[in-house]
Amino acid sequence: MNNLLLLFDTGVLNNVPTKFLLIDAALVLAIIPILFFVNGKNKRSSFFGNLTTQKLLEKTSIKLPDKEKLLKLEKLAISEGSGIEFDSLIGDWKFISVWTKGNGNKDSIFSSLLRVFSANLELKKEISTEDTLKFSIINSIQFALFSIKFSGSGYLKGKQPLLPFFFNLIELKADSNVLFRRSLDEPEEKQKPFFALIAIEKNGAWLSARGKGGGLSLWLKD
Repeated sequence: MNNLLLLFDTGVLNNVPTKFLLIDAALVLAIIPILFFVNGKNKRSSFFGNLTTQKLLEKTSIKLPDKEKLLKLEKLAISEGSGIEFDSLIGDWKFISVWTKGNGNKDSIFSSLLRVFSANLELKKEISTEDTLKFSIINSIQFALFSIKFSGSGYLKGKQPLLPFFFNLIELKADSNVLFRRSLDEPEEKQKPFFALIAIEKNGAWLSARGKGGGLSLWLKD
């Protein structure tokens, strides 16, 4: 489970050294049984029961698009642009679903795990002296008091547009206590991961994109 499973499906961890990912995976796998032991059977059932897709979707009455709808929107975005602008992306985005590269089937196991681990994509405006508007980007998972966070920077490029980015910091925390922190080098431009943005709901309720690795993802705004 090297960091976010979603990040593997979308190919956004290409710039992160493998040895750091192995450390990440080992820490997560070590934490999970401890949490089960501490929480106990009853609390455990309640904890997972509160993290269903339905709970996430109760925040909005907007109907989420299916894969076929997203594929149509993707063709339109490639040929004519998605119309997605910088300010419309600002906010916290909760993961909902991922369709894998190749057969395009919905990956129910990965999707469920990412919801259980509260996979979150946060985009904020980065203060910069340059003319190009940049995002401060944080991709994280949370399990009880523990969290793993990748922080970095990104920007919009092209008509579709693309959102190239990179992570320069990884952190593991227990509540507010930092257990592990590691800086990461910025890759060359061609090596950076990206999201090819597809569509955003007119009121900003959901966002879809395809990652560099081919995974098709859908988020719901928190």
